Order: sequence, then structure tokens, then C-alpha cells
Amino acid sequence: MVAEYLYYGILLFFSTGILSVIFTKRNVKVTNYIAHSIAFMGCFMAILCAFFVFFQGELNLVLPILLLFGDMRVRVDGLSAFFLLIIGVIGAATSIYAYGYSREYYGCRLPLMVSLYNAFLLSMALVVTVHHVAGFIIVWEIMSLVSFFLVNQEYEKKTSTRAAYIYILMTHVGTVFIISAFLLLAVAAGSMDFGQLKGVLVSDFMRNIIFLCVFLGFGTKAGIVPLHIWLPRAHPAAPSHISALMSGVMLKTAIYGMCRFFLDFLGTGPMWWGVMILVFAIITAALGALYAFIEHDIKRLLAYSTVENMGIILLGIGAGMVFLSCQQTILAGIAFSAALYHVFNHAVFKSLFFMGAGAVMQSAHTKNMEQLGGLIKKMPYTAVCCLIAAGAIVALPTLNGFVSEWLTFQALLFLPQAWSGMIGKIGSALLIALLGLTGALAAACFIQAFGITFLAKPRSKKAQEAVEVMPSMVIAMGMLAGLCIIFGMWPQIMLRILQQALVGFTSIDVTGLKLQEWYLLSFDQGQVRGSISIVGIGMLLLCGIVVAYILHRKFGKEIKATGETWTCGIVPNSHMAYTAMGFSKSIRTVFKNIVHTYDEILVSTSDNKYYGRELFYHVRIQYFFVSVVYRPINEAIIRTATFMKSIQTGSVQLYVGYIMVITVIVLIWSTRW
Repeated sequence: MVAEYLYYGILLFFSTGILSVIFTKRNVKVTNYIAHSIAFMGCFMAILCAFFVFFQGELNLVLPILLLFGDMRVRVDGLSAFFLLIIGVIGAATSIYAYGYSREYYGCRLPLMVSLYNAFLLSMALVVTVHHVAGFIIVWEIMSLVSFFLVNQEYEKKTSTRAAYIYILMTHVGTVFIISAFLLLAVAAGSMDFGQLKGVLVSDFMRNIIFLCVFLGFGTKAGIVPLHIWLPRAHPAAPSHISALMSGVMLKTAIYGMCRFFLDFLGTGPMWWGVMILVFAIITAALGALYAFIEHDIKRLLAYSTVENMGIILLGIGAGMVFLSCQQTILAGIAFSAALYHVFNHAVFKSLFFMGAGAVMQSAHTKNMEQLGGLIKKMPYTAVCCLIAAGAIVALPTLNGFVSEWLTFQALLFLPQAWSGMIGKIGSALLIALLGLTGALAAACFIQAFGITFLAKPRSKKAQEAVEVMPSMVIAMGMLAGLCIIFGMWPQIMLRILQQALVGFTSIDVTGLKLQEWYLLSFDQGQVRGSISIVGIGMLLLCGIVVAYILHRKFGKEIKATGETWTCGIVPNSHMAYTAMGFSKSIRTVFKNIVHTYDEILVSTSDNKYYGRELFYHVRIQYFFVSVVYRPINEAIIRTATFMKSIQTGSVQLYVGYIMVITVIVLIWSTRW
């Protein structure tokens, strides 16, 4: 079978990429090009393998690796192939991008970074294809450890080290819950093979415990609020192409895990499962968008935007779970299709913007938007790609983000079909309203991100000296920008792929999505109908532009004048432009009970009290969940550790006394005196 050889090709290329640095490490330039070229070939194999599985059927094989609990079985069904496709597409783009971007690391452990890069891609490919509990946990842990080392690539910086350790701590907390969920199912099934875990007979109480473990475990990796605190720290610390992979791909392995449990292992559950996911999802989406808007570090902004989009994905999954609980199979298929479509879309447009941010950082040597501006003239190709990414993120029509969010809105709109009564109607309306608020905040956020970064005048010498990045970086960004347009204009391509990905799950029905007309997206279930023509919207926009141009040419009177913009006689300068903090001031004021900010105005001293003094305005943000949840936990742990240190004196006599006291207490308790 062709897919089998392609899968072995994936393993071979990535493994070769890991080891290639041994032979090329003396020449970092050769190391850069060879290792990333091998990674690109591995990603290309992943794309081909996914498509062969879609058209020829699932792949089953046993890897020649012996585990303590059995053979390492691999199964690539439609769901695995879909996530393997995402790994291949984004991995191929980041590999091309890394040719130019990695030059920044020629003197900073480049061989180690490119070896870990290949290991990262390999571990993610194994996570979505391994079909054995012990094997899954092993490769999941490898993926976490490799990404930890990549986040800590610049370990000389204290912020990178702190971010890496917070990330590894949180991901291991999630891993504990994931292992618990798998072991509870495996014990009940008497096997660690995924095929034996489906439909295992366990009590309702145990199914609920497994569901909670799955949600908390994979939710930690997905960055749901309040388990998201590692994400805005880890993403800015990692190299930009690694940030693109972490945000665009690694987080989606958590969605794969949830779908595998909810659609394959656990099956249909009670309605409160879906309602719980919906509640956490909408909180995650709204707060992610809010915190992204108030950031001025461009990579932290994108990290919080990732939190928002993970919330949107979980809205689709939560709605699908609600529909499953009431046997609304077609609506469940639409909801899960919306979630997975947004999984792919987010992988494309967020990776694109992370690459754009990396290009800006490489050229302007800063990620602080307050020190940027005017880059659209210095870096026009990067600016266009970032503009397309921003439009896709905020779900502008004819770009890919619009289609998946439209499907998500449709799923929420029809929630009362399953969630009956007044509560269902009110709940559906609240979710739609809050998702609309999230969209508005996201739109404002990326108007700010693009405008502050690329428009107006340069606000620093670094921005003035910026130049366009290497062609390989532009080509990689252009590839993803093209996908944003293609899958926005013709969503039927991705929906056909999603039908192949979900057709194997009998609990949902994806035939409700009508794909007969190339220009129309629609669904139908009796009285439940919805349709939209993406191409029609595009034609309307194009017609509007043409009409406006004709009217301008016919009736417009051009008055040309050369000179600076009139500003009451003062020559415009960069200090007159909006700053990121100024742009978000009104939103910070509205949400001041959630976003606690502290404003400081510092005055630099000068001998002359009339001139030469400068004002510096600083805003410190205190994040709600850090101050309310994590800081008290941290303080309690420190107090406990301090107390334990005080009783650990090093005296053997005192330790014997402790043992005697505990022994007496146990004897009294056991005899019930």
C-alpha cells in the first residue's frame, strides 16, 4: 500500500534530520539548509500520506519497536490523516521559512535547534497516529520535552528559562490527567490497544471521571482558561518558526485527543458534558481576545489570540457534544466540521502571522509594537502577508477564517434544537452574543496590531533601518497567505476533506453538508437549513470596488498637493501617532474589573525646570487568574515548604521522635481508643 511506504518515509526523513547534524555541525550554514530540507521532505511525505488515506482507506501497521505493554501499533484513519495533513502543511512552510530565519542562530546552538526541530515534527506525527496507550503517552511526553528545550533555546535570558519551566510544569499537570483517563479505560477494557477502548462498558460515574480527566488534561495543552498561563509566556520565548508550530500544530494535538475520546472511545454522553465545554470555551474565547487587545508585545498578542481561537474551536466541539446527547447527528456533524475546519484555518493564519512577527523581529530587532511603525514601506511583502493573516483571523469574508466561524455561529444558532426550553434559547443567544463580542475585540486587536506595526511613521531608529527579509521567508509566508485565500473562496475543498476525516464515526453524520455546487456552501436537515455563497460575497465586494472606481473616475476631481499632512503648523512626527496602549485605553477602562491596570507617569529630572524634562508613561497589567488563582497557590506551596524546612533539622533523635509519635497515633486510631 502506498500510504504505508509514505508513512515510513515520514519516520525516515525526520529521523535522518535529527541525526544529520552529527555530520554537518562543523558548517552551520550547511546544517541549516540540509536539516530543514530533510524536514521539508518529511512534511511533504505527511501530506501525501494523508491524501492517500483519504482516498484509499485507513492505514494499519506495527512499528518494529517493542514496548513493555505490547507492540507499537499505528493506525492512520481519517481523523489522524486530517491532523497529519496539518502537520505536513505547516511544517513544510516553517521549514522553508527557517532557511532565512535560522541565520539569527548561527552562533547560538543552531545544530541543536534544527535537530530538536525535526524531533518536534516527528513526535507530533507519532502523537496523531500511534494506536496504543503506552506508545501515545511516550510520544506525548517526548513532544512536551522537545518543545520545552525549543522554548528554552535562548536559556541565557531569564524570561525564556522561566517561561520554559512554567510550560513544562503545566504540561505535566495535564499529562497526569491524560494518563489517568487512558488507564481507567485500559483497565476496564483489559487492553492498551486503542481498538479495544471503543465502547468499553463502564459505570456512568466512571465515564464522567474519564471525561473530566480528558477535558482537564488536553485542555491544559490547548490553553483553555484558566489553564492557559503557560501559553503567553512560552510563545514569545521560542524562536518564531517554533512559535508557529506550537500555536498552529502542537496545540491541535490536544483537539485530536479530545476528538479521539469523545467520538471514538467514550461515545455519546450526557448533555452537561457539552454544556461544560461550551461555558469554558466562551470564557476562553472572550478573555483571550480581551487580553490580546491590551498587549503591546506582538508575540504575546498572538499567543493570547491563540487562546481565543482555541475557545472558538471548543465552541464547535461543545455544540457537537450537546447535539450528540440528543441524537441530532447531522447537526453534530456540522458542529464538529466547524471545529475541525477552524483547527485547519487557525493553523494556517496564526502560523502566517507568527512568521510575519518573526520577520519584523529579525529586521527591526524588537517585538515591542510601540517601537515599530512605518514598516509597510520598508517590508511591503511581509506587510501584505500579515494583512491577509489579520483579515483571516478576524473572519473577513472571502478569507478562510470566515467560513469556519460562520459554521460555528450556525451550530450555536441551532442549539435550541437539542437544548430545549427557555434555557436553551437564552444559552444559545448568550453564546452568540459573546462570540460576537469576541469577534469585535479580535477585529480591534488586529487593526491595532497591523496599524501600530506597519502604518504611520517609524517610532524608533530600528524601525527606520528595517529592510525586507530573505526571499525564503517571504515565499513561506506567501504559501500560507495563498491558502488563506483559497480555502476562504472555495471552502468545499476543505469540507470534502472533513467528510473523509469524520465519515468513520457512526455517532455523527457529515452528509448534511451539501457540496454539489462549487460556489455554494449549505447544509440541510429537515427544517434546519443554512446556506451562503462565498464566491457571491467575493463578487459583491469586487463589484463594489469597481463601481466606486468608476464613480471616482467619472465625478471625482483630483486636487494634487505635495507636502506634509496639516497638523496646525507642526511637522508630523512619530510622537503624534497612536500607540498600542493608547489605542486600547478605552477597552481597558470598560473591562477594568477584569483587566487590573496600574498607570505610572515618570518624570526624568533636568537642571532646567522649563525645558529638557521628559515624561514616561507606563502601564502595568495584573492578570486576573494569576492574581486570584495561581499566586495564592504559589504562596501556599512556599509556606508549606518553609514549614517543612523548619521541622527538618537534621537531628536523628528528632526524626525517631516523629516516628514514635506517628506510631502511637496509628495504634490509637487502629484500636479505636
